[in-house]
Amino acid sequence: MKKILLLTLILTTLLSTGNFANASLISDRAYRISQNKEIHNSEKQIRKVLKIHNIFANKHDLEALKSLYADNYMNNDGFNKNIYFESIQETWASCKDLTYTTDILSVKIDGDYASVHVKETATGTISDTIEETQIAGEIHSKSTGIYHFQKINGNWYISGETSLTDESSLLYGDARFLNIEIQAPTQVFSGDTYVTTVKVDGGSNTYIVGSIDRDIVTYPASTPKSTLRAFPQSNILERYLKANTKNTNEYTIASLALSKFDEKNPRTKLYMSGLACVMKRINVIPKNELARESTATNNKINVTNLKKVKGKK
Repeated sequence: MKKILLLTLILTTLLSTGNFANASLISDRAYRISQNKEIHNSEKQIRKVLKIHNIFANKHDLEALKSLYADNYMNNDGFNKNIYFESIQETWASCKDLTYTTDILSVKIDGDYASVHVKETATGTISDTIEETQIAGEIHSKSTGIYHFQKINGNWYISGETSLTDESSLLYGDARFLNIEIQAPTQVFSGDTYVTTVKVDGGSNTYIVGSIDRDIVTYPASTPKSTLRAFPQSNILERYLKANTKNTNEYTIASLALSKFDEKNPRTKLYMSGLACVMKRINVIPKNELARESTATNNKINVTNLKKVKGKK
């Protein structure tokens, strides 16, 4: 009888445990469904924000665009919301027809925070005056980056931005029809030396002078002044540059001037046929001296321990 009672108690306990397990499984499943639904809705809202963002940007509606950004916005150049929008306003003032496209590559959501990997392009025209002559130029830009989002009072806002890559060009005259390529690393350590290479597919009747320099990302922006020198016959120009030690991102910039002459009549005067400014973003990574010191300390400890072990032997 006792054995039967004991078996009954064990069976009851097992069944009870099974019910709890089933209840737990049902609860977990319901939670996962709820979470997936919330993530899906959040992604839908974020994609809608970026779609509206693109519309406002192409309309050059500064105030409407501002409304999509959190007040605590900060990008990886150290620009807060006010400085960032001042720079946008200045850009639109100089290029009134600048248009944008944004392609979303991936969306990752973590509670009230999200990161969106994007590829962006921008094109436009600009007019300038050189030696009292009005000339028109074209702006082309392609970049990749991450928009950081934060959910505030039930709505998603852009709270930050990390620029990963950015290549831009401003082309005048015949430079618009040339293939101009700038090569440089996308990131370097603070204070390290890197190489920038510029390649131009200019014809045999094209004479090119140019310079390569770097410019720290600041606002208001500065313009580097370098001496132009003739391109070699290979139409490839290189320069070693040293990254700034201010732990600030920078651009490597190539400025080019194109001149042409009549191949059939070499004595013909050279005439200015085009200008170009091409630039590429360099993200400057601070050197972690603490990590290096820690490694050195660990090595000292290992050597000390080794000496102790040998001493014991």
